[in-house]
Formats: sequence, structure tokens, C-alpha cells
Amino acid sequence: MLPRRSALALLAAPAVWKGLRAFTASARAEQYPSRPIRIIVPYPPGGPYDAIPRVIAQKISEELGWPIIMDNRSGATGLIGVMAAKQAPPDGHTLVVVTTSTHGSMPALKRNLGYDALNDFAPIVLIADAPLVLLVREDLPVRSVPELIQRLRDHPGQLNYATGGFGSPHYLATMTLLHRAGLPRNAAVHVPFGGLAPALTAVLAGNAQFMIGSTGLASAHIASGKLRALAITSLRRSPRLPEIPTMSELGFPGFEVLAWCGLAAPAEMPDALVGRWNEVVNEALADPKLRDQISAMDYDIRGGTASEFARFLATDIARYKQLAQAMDLAED
Repeated sequence: MLPRRSALALLAAPAVWKGLRAFTASARAEQYPSRPIRIIVPYPPGGPYDAIPRVIAQKISEELGWPIIMDNRSGATGLIGVMAAKQAPPDGHTLVVVTTSTHGSMPALKRNLGYDALNDFAPIVLIADAPLVLLVREDLPVRSVPELIQRLRDHPGQLNYATGGFGSPHYLATMTLLHRAGLPRNAAVHVPFGGLAPALTAVLAGNAQFMIGSTGLASAHIASGKLRALAITSLRRSPRLPEIPTMSELGFPGFEVLAWCGLAAPAEMPDALVGRWNEVVNEALADPKLRDQISAMDYDIRGGTASEFARFLATDIARYKQLAQAMDLAED
């Protein structure tokens, strides 16, 4: 017979081992991050998709002491950076900025994309979004959306429109306009650029006659009279251009195309880490100074849960797949 003390020790052993395992797991969790966190930005430095997550990362680093590195991997409309994130270990040390293009339009427009926007990534949070504005040159005799549509119908292929590239929010918004107006995709000639700034320059120089672009970049040129604003692509009017009607107000109910950015991780990242990042980003977005910084970039704060962001992505992709099918936009 075992002594009473030995018997009690044996009975207690499972509980001891269970507690030890819990302690070890907790210790591992408390060690996160165990090395610098890399946030892949699939665009070059300088634009809002780089600047917005950068100020958020800086805020989180200041508050929590986490070492965070912004890794700009631009090219192929964001596909290079997104593919690098897909292939990274899902241990919370590699995250990626996802956008209207990478996780909205490109899954609808590209047949051989190389990644599944919904299944290869764990959505964390929708960070911010922004409406776009339909602009025409001052010398184009068009003063309303109906007049622009009629001119495109009467003179197909004679007007050029500039965008930040195939699959960009500006391209999507223009295709949506043509589709909702019952016009073919070749009603106007697409002049793509590697970003919105050169596209705006092309319109100002007369190389294109209209575009749908950022309210922030266009505001000074609207005020000077060089560009005429005809409509906003959000469901509500923009506080930056409150006098400009929405497309919905002009007879296109439900017309909404937004530029947006969010944060995601490689698929299979533990739910606890997804939740933790969702928490810290939402906390950062609540900071008044940071909100002012993002607002100065002409974007509106969003935030919310990871599941809400997942539903947002599914809705956006489905919408653009319908557009791609209707306008025959998909390509290899």
C-alpha cells in the first residue's frame, strides 16, 4: 500500500500537469511578439494605403512597445505584396494591408489571381474608406451626369477617362457608371496610370476629359475652376464637398464605390491573435489625434469586428463579380 502522502501526490499529478501546460501556453502568449512584426503594404510609400496603416502602426508601437516594420512591396496592382503575405507563417508576425483592389475588384477581374481573397487570409479589421468624385475638365461642355452620359452615347469612343489603373477604385467606379447608364465599356477610352496623381495630371493637361478620383486630390482644382465636380460615389454626400450630389440622388439608387483599406493576416492565424489585433487597431482608431490624421487624408474611420470585415469583403467581391460579368471585364 502506498503511503497517504504518495497517493495524494499521484492524485494531484494530472492537475499539476494541466496547470503546468496552461502556464506554459500563457507564457508563450505573453511573449508575443517574439520578434518584429512585419506589415506588408502592397503599394509604394506615400499614398493613403501606405500612410494610413503607417500612422496606426506607429500608435500601436508607442502604446504597446511592439516593434513594427512597414514592408512596402508594390507591383501588379498590389498582387506581389499580397502573395508574399499569403506565403508567410500564420504566427501573427506578418500582416498585410488589403484594399479595394486586392480584396474587392481583382478577385472579380482576374481569372488566375494566384490567391483566394476570402479563404487565404484572415480578415482583421476594416480601417477606413473614402468616397470618390466624378470630375470633368472645365472646357468640356458638360455640367451634369445626364449630360455626360448623353455625350458618351452620342459620341462613343471620343472621350478619354483617366484612372489609377485597371482594377483600381477609379476604374471600378467608371465601369459602374457606364453599366448603370446602359453604355458599353468602350463608350469612352480608358487611359490607365500607375496611381491617381498622374491620372489627375493627365486630366488637367487635357490628355483625358474626365475621371472619377479622390475628393482630397481634386478639391483645390475644383475650387480653382479647372475641374467640375458632378457627383459623389458614396450613398451619402461628402462633408468635404457637401454641395455635390450623390449618384443615388441623380437616379442611380444604390450606386456606391468606395476606396477602402483594411488589415488581414495569412489564413490559419490563431483566433486569439486576430482578436488581439482587432482590439488594438480599434483602440488606435479611437484616438482623436489619429482620427484627425486619417481625416486629413480624406478618408473616414471605420473599425468594427473581424466578422463584420469578412462580410464586407464577401459583399464587395460579389458586387464586382456581377459588374465584371455584365461588362465582360474579366481577364487572365
